[in-house]
Amino acid sequence: MMKYYGGVLGGGSHTDAVIINQNGDILGQATGGGSNPWQFTFEGCVNVIHELLVKAMDAAGVKGTLESIGLSLSGGEQKEGQERIKSGLLSKTPLLSSNVYVTTDTFGPIAAAFPSGGMVLISGTGSNCELVNPDNSTHRCGGWGHMLGDEGSGYWISHRAVKLVYDIEDGFRQAPAGTDIKILKDEVYKYFNIKDRFDILDFIYEKFSKSHIAKLCKILSDVAKETKDPIVTQLFYDAGFELGRHVMALVPKVDSVLIKEMNGSIPVLLEGAVFNSWDLLQSGFEAAVSSATVPITLYMLVGNCSGSVGAAILGAKAAELSLDIDYKKNSSLFYTTSPKTS
Repeated sequence: MMKYYGGVLGGGSHTDAVIINQNGDILGQATGGGSNPWQFTFEGCVNVIHELLVKAMDAAGVKGTLESIGLSLSGGEQKEGQERIKSGLLSKTPLLSSNVYVTTDTFGPIAAAFPSGGMVLISGTGSNCELVNPDNSTHRCGGWGHMLGDEGSGYWISHRAVKLVYDIEDGFRQAPAGTDIKILKDEVYKYFNIKDRFDILDFIYEKFSKSHIAKLCKILSDVAKETKDPIVTQLFYDAGFELGRHVMALVPKVDSVLIKEMNGSIPVLLEGAVFNSWDLLQSGFEAAVSSATVPITLYMLVGNCSGSVGAAILGAKAAELSLDIDYKKNSSLFYTTSPKTS
């Protein structure tokens, strides 16, 4: 008899739900808006998750309940919050599964790509970097939200772009010699549909939406590629540098067992839409990596499936259910880089 498992990867802007079989094949999938409980409330988070799982089950033709559900959520780090989400989902009608597991958004992608641990670097609306060693010990750098971190993320790039326009116009900061902010200013004004510099205040304060501000990043990426504007391209160089710093902060904490299993390299899975601008991030990332003196190769991969598959795997493991996953099909080599040694 076929058995079915649910998985959800939830972020600040997008949420993805899948139904998989015992081999990890996706049978049904549904996507929707953000589900971070700190952005959209815990009730809103649960509602989005339940709705998308129902849609994914319909797409898969699954009736009844699932063997297990795993939720890998941005904002899902705290035990108390995990219990609130779990109990909320268990109280919803129809009941989708009696086995629900909740964890943070970094663990789903790792579980999909690596059978015994690895690192994930996320840069979407926000940013985060997490390491899981073969002994299940975990280490983290970032993931503290836009008030405390999110360096190198879509929000961080967009917010810096807006602030740079205002800083230069105020005379608080000077544009580099031979440059001006006209291209950047025009794009910021166009995106927010503002005509006066004070109009931005509504979007930063009263109508603040982290995901809306973060979406400016995609436009700036296109502008950087088309115009080569030095001010806009510098924003992405700086973002790449910050993302590289996230990884290098965790390199000393990687278990030697994991390095041995990877033939001397550290596996790093890249997650998030900002990496679609890798050509703009790369030089900054390499600068951060080359500034270190750790003789390790970074084996960087991209997922061939959603991290929601990993969430489903984690949910099954938490319920002590066995799956037969071919991990090699879930990711592909993206890039390799080696820190320089002195």
